[in-house]
Amino acid sequence: MTHLRRLGTLGLALMLIAASTHSVQGEESIRHSFQAVAGRVITEFQGATGGIRKPHFDVRRRDTFPEVNAAMVGMLKFEMKPKDEAGWHPVVCVFGYHEGRWKFVKAFHELPSEKPTWTEAGPWYGEIVERAMKNPQ
Repeated sequence: MTHLRRLGTLGLALMLIAASTHSVQGEESIRHSFQAVAGRVITEFQGATGGIRKPHFDVRRRDTFPEVNAAMVGMLKFEMKPKDEAGWHPVVCVFGYHEGRWKFVKAFHELPSEKPTWTEAGPWYGEIVERAMKNPQ
């Protein structure tokens, strides 16, 4: 009887390992798909601004932004130089992964001042992102 219990426990352990491996592979696939979206968005911003530097992205569980209706949240961060300014401004674009697709949620930028503050960016950012997402390279 003990032998059967061990086999049952082993079978359960193998099923849990297989399930967690599938979950990790699924998250890696989502991360890879966001990397492609992030690359297109960066390219679009480079053409619309005076330059982009320090781009990086992060894919997180939805609890990062609970108000977003998504399974995962992607955050694209970079510094942008507007064409008519000399300074660089940090930007964060937030995306949600829902029903197999990435969708733009909102963008934030840091306003230059003595005490920098983050604020939600205007519609121009969304227009750039939407144009990038419609243009599969």
